[in-house]
Amino acid sequence: MKPLLTICCTVFNQDKYIKETLDGFLMQQTNFPIEIIIHDDASTDNTVEIIKEYAAKDSRIVTILQTENQYSQNVDPWASFVFPAAKGKYLALCEGDDYWTDPLKLQKQVDFLEKNMDFELCFHNSKKYFQNNGEFEINTASSDIPDVTTAIDLVDYNFIATPTVVMRNNFILAPWFNSLPISDWPLFFIQVGNGKIKKLEEYMAVYRIHEKGVWTAKSKIEKMQTDHDTIKALINHRILPELAHKKLDQKFRKLKRKLRKQKIKRFFNIN
Repeated sequence: MKPLLTICCTVFNQDKYIKETLDGFLMQQTNFPIEIIIHDDASTDNTVEIIKEYAAKDSRIVTILQTENQYSQNVDPWASFVFPAAKGKYLALCEGDDYWTDPLKLQKQVDFLEKNMDFELCFHNSKKYFQNNGEFEINTASSDIPDVTTAIDLVDYNFIATPTVVMRNNFILAPWFNSLPISDWPLFFIQVGNGKIKKLEEYMAVYRIHEKGVWTAKSKIEKMQTDHDTIKALINHRILPELAHKKLDQKFRKLKRKLRKQKIKRFFNIN
């Protein structure tokens, strides 16, 4: 039977966390069939062995196991491997160091999208887990966001945590998507378009913060440069609705000024 939803999981050297991630997938209780696509980007630890162990026990798990790292070659796993293989009407996202905590998460989100065709994406609140001290905290990036938003609101910042997303599988990513320094925020713009975004109030996922996280490891100026390069590509390719595009252009101009000041301060070693 064709799956109604595809869980899309990208993994690299996450053998410490991947079991918790996979257990969160397998505990989901749905009245519809699902498939689970796991893309491993040539991990050098025991991640692949764990994935194979789980796949041998559950036929819903589809593995894409790279022998050469794709990320280092500017190949985006979502765009090039995972999404093209997904059969589901809906896509749920989760990286290999995050995890889900509610067995009805997928059912709740799909139920909403099935009944509300004017919404393109459904996400929910989440918690952060700090691996170094074992503490949790509310992810305030989304907790203060209204329950209905659009791409215009998303311009302010990415308030959607990746492991909270269920979205319609109704979009195509152009080749230039592979060159973006980050993928999630641009993906949400492309997928949502002129549609609406729904936030559920429940806390049903955990976003793990640790020293090997791609974003966490960046310095302040590196994060600003990443935002700059990402926004520049979005503006150049004009993929946002007109009002959102204008707002993003204003954000880009301000960011360029801030980045210029930061580079000057660092050059002269000004604290």
